[in-house]
Amino acid sequence: MVYVKILSVIALIGSIAWLIVSPGFEPALAVIGSISVIISTFLIQERASKNIKQHQSVSKSSTGIQAGGDVNIGDAEGDKHAK
Repeated sequence: MVYVKILSVIALIGSIAWLIVSPGFEPALAVIGSISVIISTFLIQERASKNIKQHQSVSKSSTGIQAGGDVNIGDAEGDKHAK
């Protein structure tokens, strides 16, 4: 992830230099694209750093289901008791 950040900063600096030397539509799009890549790298890192930890305790005669999202539990006929 560090390499992506470094490359995106280099791309931003290069696209800003391109915009200064040759103002136009394409260099402006390159600047916007570089900024969006930098923002997305920080958003991805923020999501990755939020580790959702789960804890589950069940009794000896119970079955536990642990998942990162919604869990539907039903019997053999398809009747869903809990969501």
